[in-house]
Amino acid sequence: MESNGIVPLRESAHSPERECPLCGAGSITTDWIRDSFEYGTGDSAVLLEVDLPVRRCGPCDFEFLDHEGERLRHETVCRHLGVLSPAEISGIRKAFRMSRAALADVTGLGEATLGRWENGAVIQNRANDRYLRLLSLPGVMGRLMELAAPERPRQPVAARESRFRILAISDETRAKQGAFQLRLAS
Repeated sequence: MESNGIVPLRESAHSPERECPLCGAGSITTDWIRDSFEYGTGDSAVLLEVDLPVRRCGPCDFEFLDHEGERLRHETVCRHLGVLSPAEISGIRKAFRMSRAALADVTGLGEATLGRWENGAVIQNRANDRYLRLLSLPGVMGRLMELAAPERPRQPVAARESRFRILAISDETRAKQGAFQLRLAS
């Protein structure tokens, strides 16, 4: 690694529980390095720094980052933007012992959206970040639960009454549909 100009921050540590994605060997060591990466585009781009665990396979000499490195980069971007990290968002939900579905019902946020934020697939905007931060203030979640309580559970789609009339389609209607064509007006 030092040939790349990267100096390890800590001594190498052996990680027997990891396998090399290239050769499958279990002889992986970890070197912590200071990494600089660019975030943003154009004039708004900034250089961010993070300490990353670089994994190295002894037998094949392959170096790689794993999910932990990606998580650390993502957290660095979140800190730069001043928003909650995925672990902090998940921590808020877990502090109230709620599933994503339950939190979505109480807050009005989408369950899939919460999942994307917690998994680091997407970074929440500033407004949603502030909303999430408010949830952890004393009494806020309880008040939201009270507001959500009178709402009746949603009925399954099949059980809802339709507000639209269902038209019976006759053979005559099908024939007219088959003969219908859009034409360019001259």
